Formats: sequence, C-alpha cells, structure tokens
Amino acid sequence: MFTLITATLTASFLDSINPSALAQQMLLHAMVRKQSHVRYFIAGIGTANIVLGLGVYYGITAWLTKGFQALRHAYPQAIAIAELLLGLCCAVIGLFLTIRTRRKLRNATEMTAEAKPPSSLTPCALFWMGAVFCGVELTSALPYFGFLTLLASYGFAFPLVLLVICLYSFIYALPLILLYAGYGKLRGTQAIQKLERALSCISAYLIPVLLCGLGLYVCYHGGCALL
Repeated sequence: MFTLITATLTASFLDSINPSALAQQMLLHAMVRKQSHVRYFIAGIGTANIVLGLGVYYGITAWLTKGFQALRHAYPQAIAIAELLLGLCCAVIGLFLTIRTRRKLRNATEMTAEAKPPSSLTPCALFWMGAVFCGVELTSALPYFGFLTLLASYGFAFPLVLLVICLYSFIYALPLILLYAGYGKLRGTQAIQKLERALSCISAYLIPVLLCGLGLYVCYHGGCALL
C-alpha cells in the first residue's frame, strides 16, 4: 500500500506539470466576466480525469474504441463522408468567426484594462471545455497510464479504486487551483492588467482558430479514408 501511495503522489505530481493547461486557464481568466467561473473549468478537468481514469481501469474506453472501429469497418465510406462534411462545417464556421472577430477588433475605438472580450463563456461551457481538454491531454498522459496499470495489479474494490483515482486527480489539478487562487489575489495590479489586455486580444481568436484547425484535421482524416 505504501508503494501505491508513493507512486500515486509521484505520478500525479509529474502529470500536473502541464504548461498547456496553465496557459489555457490564463486565457480563460481574461475571457470570463466573473473570475469565479474559472472554477468550472478546473472542475471539468478534475471530473473528466476521474471518469476517464475509471473508464480506462475497467476497460470501458477500450470497449467504446472497439465499437467505433467496428462501425468504421462496417460503413467505411459513410463514416469518411460524415467526417469530411463535419470537418468542412467546422472549418467554415471557424473561418467566419475569425473574420468577424477581426472586424470587431478593428472597429473598436479603444481597449482599456476594464474592456471585456466580445463573448463570454457560461459555467457549463467552461466545465465541458475543461473535460474535453482533459480528454485530449489524456492521450499523452504516460504517468497516468502507468499509475492505472499499477493500481490494477492490486485488485481493489470499486470504492477504494475511486478514492485513489480521486487523490490522483486532486493533485493533478492542484497547480490550476493554486493559479486560480494566486490570480485572484494579484488581479488589479499593473502587471496583471497588462497581461489581461494581451490575453483578451488572444482569447478573442482562440475559439475560432481552434475550431478551424479541428475542422481541417477532421477533413484531412476523412479525406484520407476516402482515398
């Protein structure tokens, strides 16, 4: 048991060193109207980490992956066409939003430290953004998979498995929690105001560019499947 706890603390600490998640949260601090809403982004990451961890532990994700692969083998052309159409829609919407954002920023007469970005994110959207972000990051989370492999060797009952995975997820999200607390205390200082102005400009383009990039990737994947 001591070995498991030590491995949990070590692996979760290594996994928590995630510059991309910290950068994403900094952008969200500049995007949201209420700083307290950033907690939903952190909650989404933590919840998704627990749910996906349980899914990997009990083989649910492997079962879903096999089901999707079977569907692709049964209807390869239909799936590829659907991916291509979905990718085109995402790319067109992303391009449209990028152009509209550029026009809005160009027509703005001034931008102050108190200025808000053109759009805001709801708590529900922030929660699901965190969950999706965690799911994408999980594909390269080698410490997490190593931890789950070690945990599986103990053969614990579900309550204990859930407890250990929750401990891992808490430490994984701890740097984000500390960033949230520190940002709240430093907000209003000159350095943070300058950072917010820069991040507000970047965040205005963030979602359109990501949507456009996702659309191009899905188009590429669907197009390759058709060839």
